[in-house]
Amino acid sequence: MRRRAILGSLGLTASLAVALAAAPARSAGLDCGPPSAPQPEADTVLTQAILSPRLDEKASTALASAVRRLTSAGVPRAVIVDRAVAAYCPLVARDGSLTLDRQREAVRRFASTLTSLVYDPPEPNQGETAFILSLPVRPALSLQIDAAAAKAGKTRDAWILEAIQARLAGD
Repeated sequence: MRRRAILGSLGLTASLAVALAAAPARSAGLDCGPPSAPQPEADTVLTQAILSPRLDEKASTALASAVRRLTSAGVPRAVIVDRAVAAYCPLVARDGSLTLDRQREAVRRFASTLTSLVYDPPEPNQGETAFILSLPVRPALSLQIDAAAAKAGKTRDAWILEAIQARLAGD
């Protein structure tokens, strides 16, 4: 009887050790959150467009086409964004070549690009759309940007855009 109790205790301890060892591995990965309610039409179109965690020109064109198709079919914009991010995040989470920070950055960048496509589509005579860039900066740099923009008499966004364009033109 005592031997069975010891074996049972060892089994419980081993199970607990395995569970604790597995917990950090799960928490260390990218958390894509619980899946939202399926939207069959949107899910089909988006999963055909989003095949890889790498967004190259071909993938961006496929995504833009999928967004146009869904919006013209009357799928709500919020549903398109939600379902596209839900399709993209697991692809990034499975990409072992990316660190957790790079995975998070990839999902943020994708969501930003997607939001631009959905809410700021190009006009029929435009070949391009504007993308919203989100860039985290330290508070001290943010204050410097604000001061430089004020000194130039420009909005923060206009000043940042001009600074980027000037830097790129100088290269």
